[in-house]
Amino acid sequence: MGLLSGKYTIVTGGGTGLGFGVAQRFLEQDAASVMIVGRREDVLQAAADKLLALGHVGEVRFKTCDVTVEEQVEAAVAAACNDQGQLDVMVSNAGTGLPNAVIDADVAAWSSLLDLNIIGNLLSIKHAAIKMKTNGGSIISISSIEGAAPSKFMGPYSVSKAGAEMLVKNAALELGPFGIRVNCVRPGMVPTEIVAASLPQSMQDNYIEESDLSRAGTPEEIADGVLYFASDMGKWTTGQILGVCGGAGNQKGADFSESIAMFYGADKLKEYSNQ
Repeated sequence: MGLLSGKYTIVTGGGTGLGFGVAQRFLEQDAASVMIVGRREDVLQAAADKLLALGHVGEVRFKTCDVTVEEQVEAAVAAACNDQGQLDVMVSNAGTGLPNAVIDADVAAWSSLLDLNIIGNLLSIKHAAIKMKTNGGSIISISSIEGAAPSKFMGPYSVSKAGAEMLVKNAALELGPFGIRVNCVRPGMVPTEIVAASLPQSMQDNYIEESDLSRAGTPEEIADGVLYFASDMGKWTTGQILGVCGGAGNQKGADFSESIAMFYGADKLKEYSNQ
């Protein structure tokens, strides 16, 4: 029996990338049903076909939904429930990024991004919580290491993810009395379709170099973090931000490599650096 046996789940932005990886992991853990939602029906249909081809016992469904439109979110959440209105897990993953300089801020672009990354999160949490009030449940938001620190020329994204993380903490505080847990996974560099389309390879390489484990992550590894919160493994955990980032979010001080070489020799530095 898997960790999500009998659970009814929904993943926003579930047609590609991290969301698809989460949906796949949920099916592997025997979720009774996985509903993936997104804006493009063709993408969702293709993703659903791939998930069904894996041969797991859980039901796979999809529904088009713009998470910034409340009526659509309400309908998608309702469709994800079983006949008794049961919803166990919401993964609020839909989001986007945009580089923009503060001195030349495009207010319309900022508003659109904040609407998706914060209001979309809010609506997903709200309507999942309404369904979970009676029996409890788990809500997981997907953030980013960019929400933990300022990133030059990436203000809209960083601000939106920082806001989304505070939303998680506030929601956890308010929804705890209903047995609803609200948590957040903060991924590092994962080379998904959207990353490939928006970040030059040199920037992707820099992220990897700055991470303690010196490699990119995978959607499956992010999904494992989500699974902890979604399952009973995390049943006493709420209001938390889990970094799944290979150590890229680990705040670092000065690098004293040259001092090591000066005191102990260059060979020791190579040994310590696994070179």
